[in-house]
Parts: sequence; C-alpha cells; structure tokens
Amino acid sequence: MHEYGWLGFARDDWGAEGIDADVLDEVARRTGCRFEKFFDSRVRIWNSMVNGSLDMTVSAIRTEDRKQFASFVVYFRGHNRLLLRSDLANSVHALKDFTEQSQLRLAVVKGFKHGPQWDDWIDALRQRGRVDEYADANVAARLVARGRADAFISDPMVWGRILAGSQLEGKVSVLNAFPDEDYIAGFALSRKRVGKDDVQKIQNAVDAMRADGTLLKIFKAYAPEADALNAMP
Repeated sequence: MHEYGWLGFARDDWGAEGIDADVLDEVARRTGCRFEKFFDSRVRIWNSMVNGSLDMTVSAIRTEDRKQFASFVVYFRGHNRLLLRSDLANSVHALKDFTEQSQLRLAVVKGFKHGPQWDDWIDALRQRGRVDEYADANVAARLVARGRADAFISDPMVWGRILAGSQLEGKVSVLNAFPDEDYIAGFALSRKRVGKDDVQKIQNAVDAMRADGTLLKIFKAYAPEADALNAMP
C-alpha cells in the first residue's frame, strides 16, 4: 500500500486505514484470502511489481505498460485536479497560464500516474526543470503550503486528509483542467505470482461489493456522498 489521503494511511500501531484498507479487508472476508498489508513508496512498489517480488498493490492506475506484468481489478474511479496556492487564483485560470509563468513549480509524487493528458503536461513541465518529485502527497502538499512549490495534483476523494495535514484547508484554488479525463484504479496483481483463479476470485468479490452497495458504503465513510458516487467505477 502507499499513503495517499483517505485512500490509505497508517495507524499509530502500524496498522492500515482508509478506503484501500477497507476494500482489502472486505475482499478478504468474502474470499478467504489473507493479505499482509504494509506501506512503501510508489517507486519501490512498482519496481517490486516489475521484478516479480510483490504479489499486488492497491489503487493502481491501469496503463498499457503495467498490463504487461499485472492483472487489474478495478474498484475506484477518480478525477484529478490541480490544487494551486490561493494567491495564484487571479493569475492562473488554465494550465497554459501555469505553463507560461516560468517561475511556478509543480510538486508531484514520484512514481504516480495521473492520466494521459495530465502525464503529458507534467512531462512537458519536467523537461523545463519545473517539476519537483517527492516520496508522498503529504510532503508535496506541505511544501506547497511553505511556498517551496506552487501546486500539486490530487483527487477530491482523497485530498481532504492531505489538505488538513498540511494546513492548506481553505488556502488552495482548484483547477479542473481536463474535465473529460477520469481514471480508473484498483488492485494490480502480479502475473508472475498470482494465479488466474485468485484474480477471478477477487474480481467476483469486488463485483459483488459494487452490486450490493458495500463499495459505495466504504466510499461514503470517507467522503461526501456526491464524491463517493462519482468514485464508483
């Protein structure tokens, strides 16, 4: 797992809470599978998935490259926005405004995928040396709060916890730069380590959770109902 707002966060006793943890626990209950949960950086997680030393990860965005080594069971739909320091609201109304102001810097989480249009924009900024990469979203948000970066990218289902922890509540402007680009995410399961029968067993459990309302109930425990409904895949 990786720590990312309401999707996943560590308890004081090193246990895991959040949407990912609750979905995982319910899948375990329905399938009889036993999951050993631990947190790591997104970069190390994906390196482990590629080299076949990790069985699975959570809230993973499916890409063509990742489909080569992982099967996917989707349980979440997201929609990323750009969160800017509120003092930039008058000068940044679209991504081109951010791009044209060469002093502005973007903070991202190393190893994250955001969706094709977002990733193309990030890559263009990266080529100009204007992207700073950090281990997790909490660090990225704190550095925006301190003025060391000007914006970061997140999803309304998760950013409440991130904003509260970085003292950015009420201090950001939200830019919906790609209104037509949702992403879907879920379990990524190693093709080397997880058999097709187990993948199907997990898929069946998630399908049943969607059908009987359990998935929506989990989302609503962490987010307003409108955001929870939008997160249903």
